[in-house]
Amino acid sequence: MKIIMEKITKIFIVLLLMIVAQSCHDELSKVTNVNAPTIAALSTEIGLAQYAKGGVYYNGFGGNSGTGPAYYPTLDDGLGEGMLLIVNGLHDALGDLIFVPWGNNSFKFADNPTQITLDDNSVNHMPVGVSQPYELKLRNDRAYGAGNIMLIEWTYMYFLNNACNEVLAYVDKPAYTGSADAKKATLKAWSYFWKGYAYSRIGNMYVAGLIIDTPGVSNGNYVTNTVIITEANKNFDLAITTLNSITDASSYADMMGNLIPGQSQSGTGGVPSIAQFIGNVNTLKARTALASLRVKNMVAADWNNILTLANTGIQNGDPVFIMKTTQDINKSYIDPQFGWSAAYASGSGGTYYISERLMQDFNVNDERFLSNIDTLGSPVVNLRGRGLGFGTRWNLEDAGGTWWRANNTTAAAPYVNVSGFGVDNIYMAGSYEENQLMIAEAKINTGDIPGGLALIDGVRAYQHANLPALNSATINTVPLAMEEIRKERRIALLFRGLAFYDARRMGITDDVSLGGGRANAVVLSADPNTGNTIVNTHAFINYNYLPYFDVPQNELDFNVEIGSTPVKTTILQ
Repeated sequence: MKIIMEKITKIFIVLLLMIVAQSCHDELSKVTNVNAPTIAALSTEIGLAQYAKGGVYYNGFGGNSGTGPAYYPTLDDGLGEGMLLIVNGLHDALGDLIFVPWGNNSFKFADNPTQITLDDNSVNHMPVGVSQPYELKLRNDRAYGAGNIMLIEWTYMYFLNNACNEVLAYVDKPAYTGSADAKKATLKAWSYFWKGYAYSRIGNMYVAGLIIDTPGVSNGNYVTNTVIITEANKNFDLAITTLNSITDASSYADMMGNLIPGQSQSGTGGVPSIAQFIGNVNTLKARTALASLRVKNMVAADWNNILTLANTGIQNGDPVFIMKTTQDINKSYIDPQFGWSAAYASGSGGTYYISERLMQDFNVNDERFLSNIDTLGSPVVNLRGRGLGFGTRWNLEDAGGTWWRANNTTAAAPYVNVSGFGVDNIYMAGSYEENQLMIAEAKINTGDIPGGLALIDGVRAYQHANLPALNSATINTVPLAMEEIRKERRIALLFRGLAFYDARRMGITDDVSLGGGRANAVVLSADPNTGNTIVNTHAFINYNYLPYFDVPQNELDFNVEIGSTPVKTTILQ
């Protein structure tokens, strides 16, 4: 980021100041440079508020406007752009909720297991390379352009961080209406929250990172991901402290109403109260802690920390940070051309595909399955010859699925809906379900298995799964209860970009030599004589995925390391 940060920062200051207070539909999707604003606009309340909004929703999550050039052209490899599409798609692919068999952004290497053993004990190796770690490390080079998938999340998160740094640098300059102290504190809390979010994602995805608090500049002081996680929590705590200092709730609400796009203030979105915003911060703190640890290494103090944070996290009915679909194009407002990961997995397939391993985790008669999943016209097996991991019989249906449409003519589908204006809740940060499942997991691991199972039941009821209650008389050990957690997190948090964190911390994506892999997996193969599809139900998948990405070489080429922190992983299998 060092060479291009300052130039891009100036470009985005101009771009984001074009965002004016329009109707909900036009608020982020139709931007016009009416007044030819300059950086001086950041010294006005409305200008800084609009920049703070755009700095998050455009810099941190945006893609292509649908009518103009890409925001980050170096990241567009033909699939499009955007955190909600490419990065969330990557995390859910690495967690084997979906698969992406295409070469764009090197997906066909990123989510390709090293080895799959079928029911007949035949062993099938990754056909397009040596292993995922080898292939991704090979492509961590500027010569691969957008094919370097290690570059994408790094880029979004550091530009998000930079936008927040800009807000913090200018927050004392405008003359504010109402309570200046409350509005400045709101802008600061907003910036600290999203800085914490950015550092959390960097620390939980990369082996090392940079701490940058000055806008438009970088440094070569790489630190370990553990230090980056500490920095994330520092910013989360600053957000909480700043929110607690606000005494004028009306001025706070006025500013927050300007920071959150109008269309994102419906559904599970909205303007959170001060207490509800703090709840959102605590949920992210709990997520950050949980994602950074291995379950097998966690002790009582770790689980009690998760309990403390999540118990003060997002409550039922609290507004959370989301995007919504457009009125005329059923994709994300921020990215109407390319949308989000669920939209790319819907219909008859073609870009993202629903994994067989996700389907086998659903319980019989789960209405989330009946309402949202349908069968493809014909199965795909070893799609484009790129491996047995790239096969499925399933797809996500628009408008809630054929069962839901046949039985509910007016109500919105209860789970994932990818059709219809304003129906989708596209989660950018935490959610009520995620918070409840973190409490459930912590309870299970601190001796309260019945209490944890009851919370899983509560999440299922919240999403209208219509399933019977889990039986604590038979699910009476931590391993059995954790299996319910594993399955429910995959289903309830689908398309929220959390699946890789879970698979890694549970050891599933580790190499088999380290105890990793998934047994009794459903994998499709083809009969060599007839070509008919074989449904293997006891396959073993050795994923052997990198636990953390290296620092992108694009960064290292221009921002040479000056310390001794490793910037690349040592795993190469």
